Amino acid sequence: MKMSEYLKKILLFLLGINIVFVSATFAANGNSAFSVGEKLKFKIYAAGLYVGYQTLELEAERKINGVETYVLKGLSKTAGLISIFYKLNDKWTIYIDKNTFLPVRIEKDFVEGKSEGFYIYDIKQNENLVILYDENTGEEKHIQSKNYVFDLFSMIYFFRNNPAVINETYTFDFLEPRSVRTVHFADEGETEISIPKISLKTLIPARKIKQVGGLGIEIFVGADDLKLPLKMVVPARLPRKKKLEVVFILNKYSPGKGQKNIPQIYNRLK
Repeated sequence: MKMSEYLKKILLFLLGINIVFVSATFAANGNSAFSVGEKLKFKIYAAGLYVGYQTLELEAERKINGVETYVLKGLSKTAGLISIFYKLNDKWTIYIDKNTFLPVRIEKDFVEGKSEGFYIYDIKQNENLVILYDENTGEEKHIQSKNYVFDLFSMIYFFRNNPAVINETYTFDFLEPRSVRTVHFADEGETEISIPKISLKTLIPARKIKQVGGLGIEIFVGADDLKLPLKMVVPARLPRKKKLEVVFILNKYSPGKGQKNIPQIYNRLK
């Protein structure tokens, strides 16, 4: 297999693991663990090679279709020499219901290799229905779901607002480009991990969340009140029964406006 084809398979795989970084959001005392203005950035490694990054920003509050929402911006992008072989530049805007923390609308402006487009997903959670609009072709597709539907970014903030759901196996439907897929995750208890940007020698208390079945994705979230997504390990299946570990690591964190009680150790992520 040519190197360019190998890297393309890795990066296409990255696009399909939007079940990343399960976390929790409000502390037990009712104080929000995030606020508008919060920013997160993750570095992505495949077989130890830096291939790109993902960012999240809770940008604003806005009413859409009569629903008060949080506006969450996301960016997935290849970096360095990898971009020569395969260009990835996905921009997301997600509208999350402020009351239920369920996504109600997702807009995806994407460039993936030689493909590009603009998709809009209207998510009718109570009707188990997702309506996909392809803005380039005018296509409208109706997708039926069985459970609540999330993408990567809305999943993060839902779990941060509902920490209790990761005390047991949780089932949801993950939004793929043109379909949904049912997935299951379970809490495997407390552990400790290191974050390179902070220190390889400093161990940070975390909780390990693992996918039941499927690829066996492992997610590590901070054990403090912020429940920040710190790290994820994804076993990728490649041709000829080969496997590859893709690792997402939190590299930058900026709290939102008025955010208080930030653990001092996270100051190293600024």
